[in-house]
Amino acid sequence: MYQWFVFIHLVGLVLFLMAHGTSAFIAFRIRGLRDAALVSEYLTLSLMASRAMYVGLLLLLIGGAAAATANDFWTKPWVWGSVIVLLAVLTAMGVVAAGYYYKLRDLIAGKDGQLPIDQEALVAYLDSRRPEALTAIGLGGLIVLVWLMVLKPG
Repeated sequence: MYQWFVFIHLVGLVLFLMAHGTSAFIAFRIRGLRDAALVSEYLTLSLMASRAMYVGLLLLLIGGAAAATANDFWTKPWVWGSVIVLLAVLTAMGVVAAGYYYKLRDLIAGKDGQLPIDQEALVAYLDSRRPEALTAIGLGGLIVLVWLMVLKPG
């Protein structure tokens, strides 16, 4: 059974990375846009990709937890290290991304009685290094997770 759980874990990883890659591409792409409607369309696409990303994350978690249980790995430091790294990366990416992109959606839509953002303000808002920060967090976390999964230290 262990191999099937690892298979589910890896299928989840592939789906997670493919869908998340779409959002990452969009984060870099919208920075150069000047049309609020086009930015809004890209943000909608990113939101759709995020839904698939969460399905992948769920499969990844179920497969990983089942594999750890099947082979009695819960006592191994690398398993708990993986859980801690995953939670830290998810939290950090949520903090860095969510407020920025949800606010951008609201600015474009003109929420809470505000007028939609004008082009000059949009350009200023999009002039951000959020995509690089998110890439550093996500890629750094992924490298550590792959290291833990492959080398199984401890």
